[in-house]
Amino acid sequence: MPEPTADLATLEIDLGAVRQNWRTVRAQYRGPTLGAVVKQNAYGFGLSRIVPLLSSLGCRDFWVVCIEEALAVRTLAPDARVFVLHGLAGAAPADFRAHRIIPVLMDASELPRVQAEAAARGPLDVAIQFDTGLSRLGLSRADVKRLRDDPSPLAGLRIAAYVTHLAHFSNPVARHNDWQWRRFRAWTQALPPAPLSFCASAGVFGPPERHAHHARVGSALYGVETTPSSRQPILPAARLTAPILRVMDVPAGTEVGYGGVYRTPQPARLAHVGVGYGGGLPFSFQRQAYGYVGGLPAPIVSGLAMSLMTLDVSGLPEGLAVPGAQVELFGPAQPVDILAAAAGVAPNVVMVSAGARTRRVYLEPSEEKLRVAR
Repeated sequence: MPEPTADLATLEIDLGAVRQNWRTVRAQYRGPTLGAVVKQNAYGFGLSRIVPLLSSLGCRDFWVVCIEEALAVRTLAPDARVFVLHGLAGAAPADFRAHRIIPVLMDASELPRVQAEAAARGPLDVAIQFDTGLSRLGLSRADVKRLRDDPSPLAGLRIAAYVTHLAHFSNPVARHNDWQWRRFRAWTQALPPAPLSFCASAGVFGPPERHAHHARVGSALYGVETTPSSRQPILPAARLTAPILRVMDVPAGTEVGYGGVYRTPQPARLAHVGVGYGGGLPFSFQRQAYGYVGGLPAPIVSGLAMSLMTLDVSGLPEGLAVPGAQVELFGPAQPVDILAAAAGVAPNVVMVSAGARTRRVYLEPSEEKLRVAR
C-alpha cells in the first residue's frame, strides 16, 4: 500500500511541455546541431526522465558540468555525445576516453594533460571554451595568440567544438553580444577548423546569423524565460504546489513569524502552507510575492520557515482557501521567473532548488495530445 503524500510540496513536471519546447527551439534554430543542457539533474527535472525523452526526439548531444553527471547520461543515452562544461575538473583524460565523454577544456593548463593522453593512446576528442567577455571559464586572447603562433599543443586532439558563453545572454541583441561574436569568430579562425557553439537558450531566439554550428539549450526546454524583454514562445513545464495546512483569523496587530517580522495591519485571514526554503523557495523576497489559490493571488506575508510559509487570504472568496487546498507557487498561473524576480534571483535558482528538494510527479502527454503535437 503506497504511503500517503498529500501533505507534501510537489513539483509537477509536464513532459508534454518539454517535448513541445524542444520542437519550438528546433524550429527556431537555423544551425545543423541542437544539443540539450541537462546539468544539475536536468535543471531539477530528473535526468532519468528527461534524457530518454529528448533522445526520442532526436537529441544526440548532451551538456553537463562534471564527469559524474556525464556518466549518468551515458547510461541513459549510450550512443550520444556527452560534453562536460567544467573541463577535466580533476578527472583523468583517460577516464573521458574510456567512457566516450568530451571535456570542454576551460583553461590552457589542461592542454598538456589531454595532449599527453593523445600521444600515449591516440587521438582524443575534446571541445575548447574561450572567454570572449564573461571573464569566467575559457582560453584568453593571450592563449589564442600562443596557439596561433605554435599550434603544437593541439596535436592529437579532435576538436568537437569551439565554445563560448554570452555575458549578456538575457538580451540577445545587446551590443556586447555582437562584440563577443566577432571576437569568437576572429579567435577561432586563427585555429584549426571546428564547429562553433555560440548560442544557448536565449541566443537561439536572437539573430540567426550567430546561430553557428551547434546550440546548447537548457532553460528554454524547461520553460524558464531567459529573455524578459522579448518573451519566448515556450511553455511552462513545471508547477510547484503545496497544501494549506491551517487557516486562522487574527485581529489587527497580530505578530506573525519568528521575531514578529510581520504584523497584520488589519484583521486578516492567514493560510499556513506546507513549503518553505527547505522546499527550494527563496528565503526572503525583495518585493511582494504571491501564491495562487484556485488561480487567484494571495500575498506571501511574514518570513519563510524551513517548511512553512504564510499567505494573507483575506481577499479570496469564502471557502477557497481551506486546509488541503493546493497553493501554486509557480506554474501556469505564475511563471517561475516572476516569483524569482520578486526574490531578486535568477529563475533557474528557484527551479533547480525546487527540483532537488521536493517530490517530483511527471505528467505524461496523452496520445491525443501527442498526435496533435506531431
